Amino acid sequence: MLVNKSADIPYQQLPFNGQFNVAPLGKYSNELTNMPHRHDHFQIMWFTKAKGRHMVDFVWYKVEDNMIFLLRPGQVHQLDCEREGFFLYFTEKFYFTNKHDKETLYDFTNLFDNWHGYGPISISNETAESLRGLVDLMSREKSSAPSCGRGIVKHYLNAFMLLAEREKDRNTAVTMPYAHDARVVQLRRLLEEHFCTEHQVAFYANAFALTPKRLNEITKESTGRTVTELLHDRIILESKRNLAFSHKSVKEICYELGFEDPAYFSRFFKNNTGVSPQDFRDMMFK
Repeated sequence: MLVNKSADIPYQQLPFNGQFNVAPLGKYSNELTNMPHRHDHFQIMWFTKAKGRHMVDFVWYKVEDNMIFLLRPGQVHQLDCEREGFFLYFTEKFYFTNKHDKETLYDFTNLFDNWHGYGPISISNETAESLRGLVDLMSREKSSAPSCGRGIVKHYLNAFMLLAEREKDRNTAVTMPYAHDARVVQLRRLLEEHFCTEHQVAFYANAFALTPKRLNEITKESTGRTVTELLHDRIILESKRNLAFSHKSVKEICYELGFEDPAYFSRFFKNNTGVSPQDFRDMMFK
């Protein structure tokens, strides 16, 4: 059962300024920490020692030592665990300051994509030693050279995420034979920006000067899903977030997500989840 139902899903304000920070998990705490909330930045939570559970978008995960959780902007999560470790947060603007960065730096957005399923990353002891060294280097550089050390910090962060991605691949029992295509990364950004207003594949295909059929082929090759399926997944996720964490009526949620007919929205939700919007809300708070 979820424990918070507010006017809207709250955004937690962290006690730090700027577009990047790294700090012990002990400093990551306020009145929202143990309630469902979200953030407006990318976040890496590394539990070096932990016992309990962590909810991310309606799924509770058992938390163990040396486990990493990756959170995208807007993802809803809730902590219910004893914990030690570190958290890093950063914005896309911090990482990709200019076009040159996009061409030379690792594209972390793939690491944070959940199209193949979400889950925490278990870290080996050997990798944990390397990650701890990078955390120390980032902390030291940020403290000693907060302005001129930005580029150096980005490369330490780059190395941290590359190691996390390698561990993520090791955690996967079966390697998915999907191809990488930079257009799919851009599609993810377009979907995130327009999913509430643009429900037709043609809109997204036009952004790439492609036919809907060709864009579907590209996304199928890279993610195993069509554009329509990815779009519907995102709409359903936002529907669930609003049903579970707000007092908004089903009709209000329907209109906010770009549907004109509440009855059609209810059928759409039930076809994709197996339950009606109201039944889903009732299950969250029974």
